[in-house]
Amino acid sequence: MWHVAKLYGRLFLKSWNPDYQGRVGGWSPRRLLAMALFWPAFLLLQTINGLALLLDRVLFPRYRQITVREPLFVVGIPRSGTTFLHRLLAGDDQRFTTTSLWELIFAPSISQRYLFHGISLLDRRLGQPLGRLLTWLERRLLGGLDDIHKTGLRDPEEDYLALLPVLGCFLLVLVVPDERLWRLTFADRDLPAAEKRRIMAAYRRFVQRHLYFHGEGRVFLSKNPSFTPWIQALAETFPDARFIGCLRNPTQSVPSQINSIVVGARLFDGRDTAAYWREGFMAMLDYYYRHLLDSLDALPQSRQALSVMESLAADPRDTVEAFYRRFGWTPSQEYQSYLTAESERARRYRSGHHYDARELGLEVEPLRRTFGWVYQRFSFPLPEGESG
Repeated sequence: MWHVAKLYGRLFLKSWNPDYQGRVGGWSPRRLLAMALFWPAFLLLQTINGLALLLDRVLFPRYRQITVREPLFVVGIPRSGTTFLHRLLAGDDQRFTTTSLWELIFAPSISQRYLFHGISLLDRRLGQPLGRLLTWLERRLLGGLDDIHKTGLRDPEEDYLALLPVLGCFLLVLVVPDERLWRLTFADRDLPAAEKRRIMAAYRRFVQRHLYFHGEGRVFLSKNPSFTPWIQALAETFPDARFIGCLRNPTQSVPSQINSIVVGARLFDGRDTAAYWREGFMAMLDYYYRHLLDSLDALPQSRQALSVMESLAADPRDTVEAFYRRFGWTPSQEYQSYLTAESERARRYRSGHHYDARELGLEVEPLRRTFGWVYQRFSFPLPEGESG
C-alpha cells in the first residue's frame, strides 16, 4: 500500500507541472479547474475504497479461497465492438457474471457491495426516491457520452477500472500523461515482472471478491480493450482462461479511438492536444493489433477466438453462437431468444459517434504505412485519399 501511495504522490505532483509533460506548454483555466476538482474527489474515493478493501480481509476472509474457473476475457482493439460483444455475452446471466460501473467506481469491495445492497433494499420499500434521483443524475452526468460509449451505473462495464486502487489503469493518463502510465499499454513487453505480478495479484483478488458476492459457480466475464497488452500475463494468472479478441478495419477503429481520447482529454484541458494523442495512439494501436494476433495464435484453439467487427455487426447471433460452439457451451432457449432480439436491434442501430479524421490530423499515408499488414491480412479495403 505504501508503494502505491508513493506512486499516487508522484502522479499528483506531475499533474501540476505547468509544462504539462511537454504536451502543451503552460496552464489553461480549464486544466487548473479540472485538477482542483479532480484530485480531492479522486483521492477521497480511493482512500474510502482502499479502507473498504482492507476491511474485506477481516469480515470476509474466505473470498481469498474462491477458485476462479475458466474466466472469459473480451479483449482487442478499442472501438472494435468489444462493448457490444460484452453486453451480448452478459445477456446469458445464467452462465456469466460481469461487473457494473457502480461496482467498479463505488464498490470494489465486498463490504461496500453489501452496504449498497442494503441501502437499495430499503430504498425500494420507500418507493425508490433515491433510485429515481440517481437515475436523473446518471443521465445528466453520463448522457453526453452516449454517442461515444453509452453507459450507465448499472450497465456492464470494463473492469480495468478495478485497477485504479493499485495504479494499474491506463485511463489516468488523461489526467497526467506520465511515462509509467503509457508503459501499461505495452505491459507484456515492457513492464518489469515484479510489477506485472503485483497488478495481476490485485486483479485476481478483485475477481475473487466479485465471485464471492455474485456466486462462485458462475463464469467471470471481463471486457477490456486495455487488457490487450496484458493477454500473456492474464493467461499465466488464469491458466484455464478463454479469450475473444476483437478487431476492426483500421480506417474506422484508429480515428474513432483517437477522437474518443481527444474528447476525454478536452475535459481536463480545453485546448487542442490532438497531436499528442495521435502520436501516442498510433504506436499503441500498432502494438495492439500485433500483440492481439500473436498472443491468440500462441493459445490452444479451445481457449481463443477472433471477432471481426464487420462480421459481428452483420450477424451478432451467428457470431456469438460460433463462439459457444468453439468453447463447448450450449446456449439456453432463453439466451437464443435474447440473441435474436439483439440481432434485430443491431440491424436498426445507427452510431451517433461522428468525427473528421482530417481534423485529428490523420492522413491516409500514415494509416497505410502503419497498418498496411492488417489491411492485407484481413482483406480490408484501403483508406481512400491521396497516398503521397
